[in-house]
Amino acid sequence: MHTRQATVTALPLRGTSSVARPARAGVRLKVTRRGRMLVTAIAFFLGLAVAALALLVLDVPSALAGDGADGERTVTVAAGDDLWSYADLYAPEGMSDADFVTEVRALNELPTPRLTQGQEIVLPAADPAGR
Repeated sequence: MHTRQATVTALPLRGTSSVARPARAGVRLKVTRRGRMLVTAIAFFLGLAVAALALLVLDVPSALAGDGADGERTVTVAAGDDLWSYADLYAPEGMSDADFVTEVRALNELPTPRLTQGQEIVLPAADPAGR
């Protein structure tokens, strides 16, 4: 038995030619409902990406949180500083120095009242000008 192979060529479609036609002048394209939804979704997600990037780069959450004047403050210990000197400066009105030192030790989880130069400690809320 012999098998023969045949070559099939595609016939051109009716009304088409191999010559490129210029675009028709004055023809407007209309965006479908599906296209509008796609463009809206792309714009929405790009907006989310820009907002997330702005929050990360510009550090907006910490700016919205305030300057910490009404909350805790962080202090870098200088040479010769101790908890008692911070109690004199930053203890809220009506709080004894001993209570302030105890609260600072608990807040910073300090096993002893000793401080090291360059160490950062968190102090409870206080306004030194209001004393």
